Amino acid sequence: MGAKKELTIDQRNTICLLQQHGKKYRDIANIVNCSLTTVSDTIKRFKETGSIDSRPRSGRPPLFTHQKYRRLKRLVTLNRKI
Repeated sequence: MGAKKELTIDQRNTICLLQQHGKKYRDIANIVNCSLTTVSDTIKRFKETGSIDSRPRSGRPPLFTHQKYRRLKRLVTLNRKI
């Protein structure tokens, strides 16, 4: 399986609006150019939460910010004997 791209807010808005106007899931999927399952999941999430926002993702937050990572890298390359 390839990596899946997240729908944009505009795509999610379009899905919800078309569904409210009575379009079938298959027609919506063709218009938005996504799978039937994606349309179904998006509408289900909208009905459950009342929002089109993405769900929060789990996972450990990064230990270093990009700025701190660059600083550490610079320190290591300048002081190789440490």
